[in-house]
Amino acid sequence: MAKRESKKRSAPRGYSEAERLLVVTSSMEKGNCASFKEMSQSTEMEYLKKKWSVWFQTLDGDHDGVISTKDRDISTKKFAEIRKKLESGDKSGDKRPENVKFDIEKWWNDYIFRKLKGPEVKMTNDEFVNSLAEAYQKDNAAFREEMERCFEDIANFLTPDMQRNITENEFADGFKAFKFGQVDEEKINDAYKLFKAAHEQLTVQLLVDAWVQFTADVDQSKQDIIMEIYGN
Repeated sequence: MAKRESKKRSAPRGYSEAERLLVVTSSMEKGNCASFKEMSQSTEMEYLKKKWSVWFQTLDGDHDGVISTKDRDISTKKFAEIRKKLESGDKSGDKRPENVKFDIEKWWNDYIFRKLKGPEVKMTNDEFVNSLAEAYQKDNAAFREEMERCFEDIANFLTPDMQRNITENEFADGFKAFKFGQVDEEKINDAYKLFKAAHEQLTVQLLVDAWVQFTADVDQSKQDIIMEIYGN
């Protein structure tokens, strides 16, 4: 029985052999480039989804496998405690104006629950990750800007001067504010050491930048301190 010959790419008739080879080679290169781009985008999205799943875990304050209005209530109580501590122990002169308020319910609705509305909202990990993926794939630049606003809102609650050098205790308070679920003091100590190793001076802006990188950056060659702390 005759062997079946494999189907080969061909160029239009009338081309010289050299021209035909150039057309076929160019076509193959374009196909390979497209495949590489698709594979790269897929890898980037998987990396982001992995990080978003870790973010989900930090938001799940009662560890019941969903993020809900109950977790929002946990973080509301925690923020009240942080505010009280900041106001009573602030020796830096970095006073927050009386009219600066952090609407934590609005924060959860805008950045976490997103399209879900109602008095009793619940999201699984997949629902949370998919909602972020939808926004990122629609416009990744706009998504990054959204994440910047997301964490700047928290930073403005902590201090009006995000470039001011902060102490280790202030760093701990700030890290607790950015981490909404239950706080592991050992992880805060680990985070402080990693930030100090990477930066000569610590500021609240560095915390903002780290969380934006964690939630919106696809470059796996960069050190991601938040992922190191909570993703391992």
